[in-house]
Amino acid sequence: MIAGQKDVGRFFRHSTIYALGNAVNRLGAFVLLPVYTHYLSVAEYGQLELFYVVASLAQGLLSVGIAHATLRFYFDYQEQADRNAVVSTNLIATLAIGGLGVLPIAIAAGPLARWVFQDGAMAPGILLILATVVLELATQVCLSYVRARERSMLYVGVAIGKLLVQVAVNVVLVTRFQAGVTGVLIGNLAAVGAGFVLLAVLVARECGLRFERAKLMPVLKYSLPFLWSTIIGVVGGNVDRLLVNGLLDLEALGLFALATKFAKLLSDLIGEPFGQAYGSFRYTIMEKGNAAELQARIMRYLMVGTCFCALGLLYFAGPVLRLIATPEYWEAERLLPVLVAAAVLRVVAYPTQTGIFWSKNTHHVFHINLLQAAVHAGGSLALIWAFGLPGACVAALVTSVVSIVAYHRFSQRYFPVRYDYPQLAAIAALTVGFHFSGLAASGHGFVIELAAKCVLLAGFLLFSWRVGLRADERNDLAALLRGRFGAGRLPEKPPGD
Repeated sequence: MIAGQKDVGRFFRHSTIYALGNAVNRLGAFVLLPVYTHYLSVAEYGQLELFYVVASLAQGLLSVGIAHATLRFYFDYQEQADRNAVVSTNLIATLAIGGLGVLPIAIAAGPLARWVFQDGAMAPGILLILATVVLELATQVCLSYVRARERSMLYVGVAIGKLLVQVAVNVVLVTRFQAGVTGVLIGNLAAVGAGFVLLAVLVARECGLRFERAKLMPVLKYSLPFLWSTIIGVVGGNVDRLLVNGLLDLEALGLFALATKFAKLLSDLIGEPFGQAYGSFRYTIMEKGNAAELQARIMRYLMVGTCFCALGLLYFAGPVLRLIATPEYWEAERLLPVLVAAAVLRVVAYPTQTGIFWSKNTHHVFHINLLQAAVHAGGSLALIWAFGLPGACVAALVTSVVSIVAYHRFSQRYFPVRYDYPQLAAIAALTVGFHFSGLAASGHGFVIELAAKCVLLAGFLLFSWRVGLRADERNDLAALLRGRFGAGRLPEKPPGD
């Protein structure tokens, strides 16, 4: 077996399972989308998005990066007892920080509702959101433990359980009891709460409930730059929603939120599972001589896979939208191409951050998030004012470009990686060409359009296989796939081959 192929095989095995778990995690939102788009008006859907903005801001204030630090510091210890203490300490700290942190916001829920929604009656919804945030932050620490132990099947099981709870509660409340936006928020809280209870019991049984201040302080020192950078990142990431609502209206926000939800599928189905698998995987290979080569190779695989999924999303989102939503939602389709391009860049930016986190120079994250926030806020203000919703999409794309360039530049100082830029550019150009070919296939009847786009997707996969990957990478990937779906193990490579 060639050097690194076993590591790549392990990475692909777990990332595939995490992808399944994330698909299940996000499936609830799309299973329920026909319910939302039939029982909620576009304005109510925009109102729901404002609740999610409040949740993002609260989570940014309270997360402090402890979940990420749990994964990083877990591998700093060799003894399992010390590793368990890291997990339990961080879980207790997260619950304490979250519980105390939401109190001032909860007390001010009434005035906050009148400011954000121009309606004090929305205050109970803010309380539901705050409870969900606290449990979600604690859940992420528990999931860091699951990822560190590479128990990816457990991740999938928890995701399935949460999905069942979310769908059941939302369908009953929204359709039968006409609970509207409040019903959606209660369903989200029920799903997150169920997942937290299950994982907290697991962590308590396996790691105990020890709290060691000596283990928390290095975590907080490491995570402190995340606090300010996360706050800035969350504010910058949500400023477009606030500007769309302020400069346009709730209906426009509803359309933008729906288009963003479709584009976010790339992060949900590719970016997050990749990050969950690669986040721990990269720390296990950093001492190996071929770590940089492995990252460059995985970047090419990631680029091909992300662009393939992006094309599929662009090809089929429109027909799906027309099938599941009322006509007032269909205009969201025209916003997708630019938002999907921005999402592709956000996904492939993740490996470029490795040097920053490995060297623990997390202060760069603050600087990059500050830059992103400034670009996004300024670009959104100018472009939304000038061009409306399309301007918000362009601002998101510009911000993604700035982000990946900045992460790459800083990370290369600590972990130089020689990426094959011509191949990556060829994959991107191929994606753009196939996107425009898909536009030509539209409007010829549902069956013909579907068949044509499936052929185009197969063609993209074939071309990207030849253009985007080197010959040795194609051979290695084929061997990995044969090992996964064929004989059950990776074939040994003949000596001297």
